[in-house]
Amino acid sequence: MDFTEAVRYIEGLSIQGWRLGNARFEAFLARLGNPHLKYPCVHITGTNGKGSTTALVSSILRAAGYRVGTYSSPHVFDIRERILINGELIPKELFTDGVALMRPLIERLDDTEHGQITEFEIKTALAFWAFEQAGIDIAVLEVGLGGRMDATNVIIPEVSVIVSIGLDHTDRLGPTHWDIAYEKAGIIKPGHPVVSGAAHPDAIEMIQRVAQAQGAPLYPVRVTALCSTDNPARAELDAYSSPDRIVRSTEGFLYTPLPSPTDSAVRVSCGDWELALQPYLIGDYQRHNTACAVAAAVLLRERGYAIPDSAIERGVQSARLPGRLQIVAESPRIVLDGAHNPDAAAVLAKALPRLFKYRRLILVFGMLTPHEPSDTLKHLLPLADVAIFTPIPSPRTHTAETLLHSAQAWLEGRPRRSPPLLLTASNPQQAFEQARELAGLDDLILVTGSFYLVGEWRTFQ
Repeated sequence: MDFTEAVRYIEGLSIQGWRLGNARFEAFLARLGNPHLKYPCVHITGTNGKGSTTALVSSILRAAGYRVGTYSSPHVFDIRERILINGELIPKELFTDGVALMRPLIERLDDTEHGQITEFEIKTALAFWAFEQAGIDIAVLEVGLGGRMDATNVIIPEVSVIVSIGLDHTDRLGPTHWDIAYEKAGIIKPGHPVVSGAAHPDAIEMIQRVAQAQGAPLYPVRVTALCSTDNPARAELDAYSSPDRIVRSTEGFLYTPLPSPTDSAVRVSCGDWELALQPYLIGDYQRHNTACAVAAAVLLRERGYAIPDSAIERGVQSARLPGRLQIVAESPRIVLDGAHNPDAAAVLAKALPRLFKYRRLILVFGMLTPHEPSDTLKHLLPLADVAIFTPIPSPRTHTAETLLHSAQAWLEGRPRRSPPLLLTASNPQQAFEQARELAGLDDLILVTGSFYLVGEWRTFQ
């Protein structure tokens, strides 16, 4: 088996689809030697921001001198992005060896009451196994979907992080913030601290209930404003300060936006401790993700990990992640962003005019089901001068015509003096080419709607 065959074998398991529940996966991991129990972990979930937070926590730990395994999804350009060993893609040889080792185990399990494991489960198992082979000190694991029944939820983490709660994957996780928070709070483990960046009242209450039931210390992350000593926000911050060391308080972490050309500088504080940070990642929403990552790092420090403030600063500055306001070309400027749901689109729409100067915005948009296009497009279409809709190479893709009709229906009741030009393309490469032909040197091309569409950019280059 070579690397190409290994990838093809993994992708062939996708026909099994999602199967929420861990009995089958735990049986498989037992046959593999339970590699996930051989090292400590940090577990991260959230509707939006969990990928950035995973990258930030991993970068902080590497800056502190730890050998780190990072597992995230989806990948953007290369399947090996999902499994990083100390910041580097898993070697093709190790990837292939792992799949070859697991293939007969999968086939034998298929003959039992458990049946065949899924594509996501084999990717997760491959990460667990590869981390053991690489001798990592700690793993940082991003949840695939939800949390409670996700394949990654077979670990006992040092710290759990719930970055955000929004309405996404409602067909699987439930229709309300309450339901989704319950599923994501499933990563909370008895007695182990949890960081929560949830903002919706129902989500906050649910996470509090689960943490209390599990006896898990809960550290909320909240935003405040801080300008001067007579600012009411200063009083609020003082109210949450404590003379005790930060681990003695469960009142949480506050973060304050700071002026920054990248719109992401932030000061994070807890009790009498604070730290000003300048992330490399751009966009206002990275302040929240950074605060959640820093909270996790501080809690790890209180659990005995050697993570000085200087490592937090270096880690935040050096964290990288593809497909998040990623600039890939200039004149015209081309930005890739995997915003695939309404909450992500809303923060993207807010960030664009703050971060970039442009004459016209040319939107290249593709999306997968079951996401509803109009819920996301309503945030982006008001900014667009041209919108090009394209299918994505996936059986779950919305057609270009479906996206076009959704945009037309949304615009119909919201007349504009200069409505955007709406176009379709037969594939992403044609859409990218159309966008480049239409764009002037001072225009901005935004490719968004799905990480899978963003990933198609590499084949266009």
